[in-house]
Amino acid sequence: MEGILFYWFAWISWTGTTFFMPKTKERLCLSGFLLILIYSTNFTFHIGQYSVNAALFLLAIISYAYIGMLSLKRLTYSIIVSMILSVVYIGLHIIVLTDPVWVMFGLEVFMAVPVAILSLILLKELQLPILIAAYIHGEIAYTYLFQNTNTSYITGSVAFLDYVSMAIAIVFAWTAYVGFINKVKLRVDKPTKHVKEGIH
Repeated sequence: MEGILFYWFAWISWTGTTFFMPKTKERLCLSGFLLILIYSTNFTFHIGQYSVNAALFLLAIISYAYIGMLSLKRLTYSIIVSMILSVVYIGLHIIVLTDPVWVMFGLEVFMAVPVAILSLILLKELQLPILIAAYIHGEIAYTYLFQNTNTSYITGSVAFLDYVSMAIAIVFAWTAYVGFINKVKLRVDKPTKHVKEGIH
């Protein structure tokens, strides 16, 4: 069922932000945005011959807002990385169209894992906004290049949101894992440091 991953991750995220985050403006904004994002998937805009899911616009606004706060040097690098990830996304689509046998573990996994791993390799910060922007750019380019005669294709459909959601989950899980490992290392190193100082 298309969209099940997106709705699952979105509702879990909303539950986490609403009931477990401190009562701040950030929590209110994030929870509100998630609800609006979920609701917006029900709406489709028609731009010329193209149909675009409203959720795509919301994701674009948020990701561009974060990326726009970067310095010129970091912004330039982020744009380059975004373009690379977009090309990878389009390439994965081409593989699916020409040789679908590669999609042996599920289309969502195939469309999310390579892009997520590459973003983790190329980016040290603001991974999620740049990752989302890359998916958006790739989706728009893919629609224009390969689906321009398919009037039933919806740019930014719930299937697309499934890919994005899984990629975000992978990046988030890896980031959380690295953070946990770093905390464990700090706790392990502190007693060792005290012992060494005592010996000297």
